[in-house]
Amino acid sequence: MDVPMGKWSETYPATDDIQKICDEVKRKVQEKTGRDYDEYKAVLYRVKNMLVQHYIIKVYVGDDYLHLWVIDASGSTGYLSIEVPGVQQNHKWNDPLEPFD
Repeated sequence: MDVPMGKWSETYPATDDIQKICDEVKRKVQEKTGRDYDEYKAVLYRVKNMLVQHYIIKVYVGDDYLHLWVIDASGSTGYLSIEVPGVQQNHKWNDPLEPFD
């Protein structure tokens, strides 16, 4: 996938690597939403390459979908840093993955 610097990619099916990122931030997501998730499966994502990777990830949580905004700085900074600036709840399968604050 060749995404121009600073631009969001198209939407892609989630990979094992995207699921690993979601698994790493699951506790943070549960804290933000106040819910525990038995089902928690990444299904789609978009990426924006800046100095760090920004992701918007659609995650299936049983009765609906979450949209996660995840910033992964672990590859560029030399130390592990994965943040979750935002979580949107109550999305449906066909809701587009759009950037949000």
